[in-house]
Amino acid sequence: MSKTDHGTVDVEVGSEIHTLNFNLKAVRSIERFFGGINPALAELQKFSLTAAAKVIIAGANLTLKPKEVEALEEAIYEQGVGEVTVPLITFVVALLNPAAKTEEELEKAAETGAAKGKK
Repeated sequence: MSKTDHGTVDVEVGSEIHTLNFNLKAVRSIERFFGGINPALAELQKFSLTAAAKVIIAGANLTLKPKEVEALEEAIYEQGVGEVTVPLITFVVALLNPAAKTEEELEKAAETGAAKGKK
């Protein structure tokens, strides 16, 4: 399950919810590990367990020991790599344009514009 909300994406892994933040630190961490945003997307689209863990670690700004990374990967596997990967792809794509409006914001703006046009 995931939820995107003004600069964050919440990703549920097991009993924990990781809040991924849209910031330059996350972008740099992902670029450093994968060699860029596009390679990160390619790995996520392959449903790579390691890629999913690395994106969560970068987005949530986690500092984990190797055993903790292994535990995160185990939790992702148990949750379902496919289920966890979908919001991670959304997160990585959104890193390319973090100031973009969500669908809700666009709909609200359209409704406000339509209401102003009726006056």
